Amino acid sequence: MEKEDISYIYERASKRIKMFRKFRKLTQEQLSMDSTFSRGFIANIESSKTNQTFSLGVLYYLSLRLDIPIELFVKEDISKELKELGIK
Repeated sequence: MEKEDISYIYERASKRIKMFRKFRKLTQEQLSMDSTFSRGFIANIESSKTNQTFSLGVLYYLSLRLDIPIELFVKEDISKELKELGIK
């Protein structure tokens, strides 16, 4: 996928949401419980089979809930940060 394609950033952020959710040992249900987002919405965001879009506000909320700086969801290279967090 080309970087100029808007789907590129959604795909990157979606994969990282799932990765960080699992790192925090949360289920989709747990992540959705204290928010207005349904488990289905979170599942759609994380799924590679759907093209679920979401707002910056959603990403901000998830970054707060997962205690991960928001830029790590979209930044190109986060290998240093992942190493610091202990994620392989």
